[in-house]
Amino acid sequence: MMVDTVNKIASSIGSIGSIDGLDKTPTTGQNFTDLLQNAGQQVVDAQKQAEVMSLAVANGENIPMQDVIAAVTHAELSLQTMLSVRDKAISAYQQIMQMPI
Repeated sequence: MMVDTVNKIASSIGSIGSIDGLDKTPTTGQNFTDLLQNAGQQVVDAQKQAEVMSLAVANGENIPMQDVIAAVTHAELSLQTMLSVRDKAISAYQQIMQMPI
């Protein structure tokens, strides 16, 4: 059961984070809040996948190490990107608040 989950995750790692897999057409129903929530959920999902794969390797399951490293690296970069976006948003908010009216 755990092996099946890990195999599904390992097979889907190639499509995670690729720009080609994203829908590039703008939608009228998607607002900025939804965009941020979806991005945050993708970061959480990447972290969970990396954790599952790391635990599977630690438990002795036969998973290619390069897949585990790719999942962990993807999760780390996703988190760093999300933190950078957060920092830029906070900086922009602070600049707006300092503007004279």
